[in-house]
Amino acid sequence: MRQNLLRAESSLLRYPIREVVEIGKRFEKLANFNMIWENIGDPVAAGEVIPDWMKEILRKEVANTAGYGYTDSRGDIEARRYVLENFSSQKVCTINDILFFNGLGEAINKILNNLPKEARVLVPSPTYPSHATAEAMHAGCHFISYSLDPENNWEPDVEEIENHVRYNEQIVAILVINPNNPTGSVYQRETLEKIVAIAKKYDCFLIFDEIYHHMTFPGVKTTLLYEIIGDVPGISMKGISKDIPWPGSRCGWIEVYNAEKDKAFYDYIRIILLAKMLEVCSTALPQKILPAIYEHEKYPAMLAARIEKYKQRADEAEAFFKEVSHVRMNKPQGVFYLVVELQDLPHARLESMNKDIRLELDRLEQKTLAADFQFAYELMGAEGVCVVPLTGFGSQLTGFRMTLLQEDDAVFSETLQRIGRAIHDYYD
Repeated sequence: MRQNLLRAESSLLRYPIREVVEIGKRFEKLANFNMIWENIGDPVAAGEVIPDWMKEILRKEVANTAGYGYTDSRGDIEARRYVLENFSSQKVCTINDILFFNGLGEAINKILNNLPKEARVLVPSPTYPSHATAEAMHAGCHFISYSLDPENNWEPDVEEIENHVRYNEQIVAILVINPNNPTGSVYQRETLEKIVAIAKKYDCFLIFDEIYHHMTFPGVKTTLLYEIIGDVPGISMKGISKDIPWPGSRCGWIEVYNAEKDKAFYDYIRIILLAKMLEVCSTALPQKILPAIYEHEKYPAMLAARIEKYKQRADEAEAFFKEVSHVRMNKPQGVFYLVVELQDLPHARLESMNKDIRLELDRLEQKTLAADFQFAYELMGAEGVCVVPLTGFGSQLTGFRMTLLQEDDAVFSETLQRIGRAIHDYYD
């Protein structure tokens, strides 16, 4: 090419949740086996069966001619009305303050890319990679983060948040992921109220990723942003890919709160809407059927059964990892992930399935790898289990994230055994 085609910040673009798959697929071919994929939160890929009543709703909508046209750029009017009445509040939001996207990945990029380059969003650590990468790509440098404390059930470090905001005037927004991916924690209302107070004190806006707002275990209460935001400007991010479940729908939305309270924030939201208008609209079909699925008489029982299954998986994992040396695990309070910290993790090797995999691992490990990336690669090569390294979530801690999605009880138990064996051998 006559010119370089890469932006200077291209080296910051990473998505380890899928990057590990490329290596895992190579290992499968080299040793002719089937990997256990624990890298991605896709219930369908993990074997969940979509119920017939959901498929019937979809079949009926496919026969409806209206579903083949454009929607309003903000999204289908009935879907937005349903969201406002059931997941939001007219005290801080209107039907025109709800905007649908092709998944929250698109929403994240729109929110970050339409800020001035010098404006920064403070993100948690660990965090979902799409947030951290979008913030880094937007700014052209490493993201700015606050810590989630594993000694306090992964609650945000509120003092650190305030110090970041107080001493860095470029920070214009604070991101909170609650219920949390990757840790599975659900934050205390008091913690969230303190974060809202910080935003108010320093004239920032809030971004709450609440896509797992339905996915909490029995007895655990989620505090949603609209309940505590007061008059602070903010954005809640939600979607249908987890709790319906339909990740392939790519159907997410944002709820904008208190847009009229601040002119700069109002103008910024208007630019996001104009950027969406350039794309005309998001995919109509999942928006059209959203109310029908949530209102179906069988939906509550389906959701409750799924949550109970994930809780049982979390209970089993907690009991298992309690007996494994060198690890720390906080039991999730919701979502369908768990994080296992690997403390004082060395760079070591495991016995690979065959020589070809060993040679491939040696090639990979010629590079400077984070310790938990090396463990994850060795785990794939020795035990055939793919997890995501914790440092891939923008964390300074080492460990990994796995899911609670596996439908087969025996396979889930076997997965724990393989991981536990690998941890023992790796440290030994």
